[in-house]
Amino acid sequence: MFKMSENNKPDLANSKALFVLKIVTMSFAILACVIVATAMLTRWIMDLNRKIKESNSKIARASARIEKFRKGRIKHILNQIKQQLKEEKAARKKQKNAANTADEDETAREMDELEELDALTDEEAAIDGFDNELCDIALDQQ
Repeated sequence: MFKMSENNKPDLANSKALFVLKIVTMSFAILACVIVATAMLTRWIMDLNRKIKESNSKIARASARIEKFRKGRIKHILNQIKQQLKEEKAARKKQKNAANTADEDETAREMDELEELDALTDEEAAIDGFDNELCDIALDQQ
């Protein structure tokens, strides 16, 4: 099993058993490295996945806040337009009463403006419906 050296002592450095032992030891070392690398990569991937999910939820919350702000701003603008039209109508009514003139064109214009006000409320309802659908889609994607 052991080779004998020049001094009639066994040569452990060149023996086949030592060679096999070195191969087995290196195999276990390589296996241990592979296991450690796999564990580290798994942990890294899991952390990355968690961060992506957190990022998506933060984006969804920010998007919802922006949509809420946008809806409020649209409603505010539409209310300002309605108020302005009402004020213009009241001013024209005062002029009409002051002059005591009954102009049919003025009445027709007022009716057109009232129809425009109704159209604005329809547009507002359509915008709200569309925004609600977008929010539902965004929440479903999470």
